[in-house]
Amino acid sequence: AEPEEPLLPSEEPQPELPQPELPQTEAPPSESPLARAVLGELRVSSVTPSSVGLQWSVPEGPFDSFTLQYRDAQGQPQALPIEGGSRSVTVPGLSPPRRYHFHLYGLRRGKRVDHVSTEAITAAAEPEELLPPSEEPQPEVPQTEHFQPELPQPELRQTEAPSSEAPPARAVLGELRVSSVTPSSVGLQWSVPEGPFDSFTLQYRDAQGQPQALPIEGGSHSVTVPGLSPSHRYRFHLYGLR
Repeated sequence: AEPEEPLLPSEEPQPELPQPELPQTEAPPSESPLARAVLGELRVSSVTPSSVGLQWSVPEGPFDSFTLQYRDAQGQPQALPIEGGSRSVTVPGLSPPRRYHFHLYGLRRGKRVDHVSTEAITAAAEPEELLPPSEEPQPEVPQTEHFQPELPQPELRQTEAPSSEAPPARAVLGELRVSSVTPSSVGLQWSVPEGPFDSFTLQYRDAQGQPQALPIEGGSHSVTVPGLSPSHRYRFHLYGLR
C-alpha cells in the first residue's frame, strides 16, 4: 500500500504548473501570429519597356506592410514601400530590355516575416512607342488642367460610340487622397463608387519637370510613387480607363 500512495502524483503537478507559466511569460502569442503570416508566389502580371507589374497572394496573414527590393539599371539598390492591403504593384522607371530580380518582403511589427522572389525582363522598346510619348507630354499637361474641372470628355465619348455610353458613364472615380509621404515617395489611394475600370494611369511631373505616366491595374485602389525628391511639391492626376 505504501508505493500505491499518491506521493508521486502529488509531486508531479507541482513541476507541471510552472511549466505552462514559463512559455506564457515568454509571450508565445507574439510568435504565433508572426509564424502564421505567409506570402504566396510572386508572379509577373505585365511587362512594358519601362515597367513591370507584379502580384502575389497572402494565404495566411495579414501583413502590416511590404517592401519590394531590386536593383535599377545602374546597379543601385531600390526599396519600394507597399501598403499591407495591396496584392499588386507596378514598378516604374525601368530600362528596356533588361533582366530584373525582385524580392518581396512581408513585414509584421517592423520585422521581416516572409520573403518571395521572382525575375522579369522588360520588353524591348519599339520606335513606334517612343515617338508618341515624346509628343504627348506637351499637350497632356494643359489637357489635365482644363479637362479635370470640365465635362467635355464624356460628351466626346458619347458621340463617338453610342453603344459605349452606359459603361463609361457608370464608371466613377472617388477622391484621390494622400495616404503616406516619405522623402522619396508618396502613397496615394482612391475609391471607385461606380465601375469597374479596366486600368488607371497616374500622371505627374518629376523634379526636373519631365512628365511621367505610371500604369496601374484596374483592381488596384492604391499606389506608391517612388523616386521622388524631398521637399518638392507634386501634382498627381489619376485617370480611369474603360
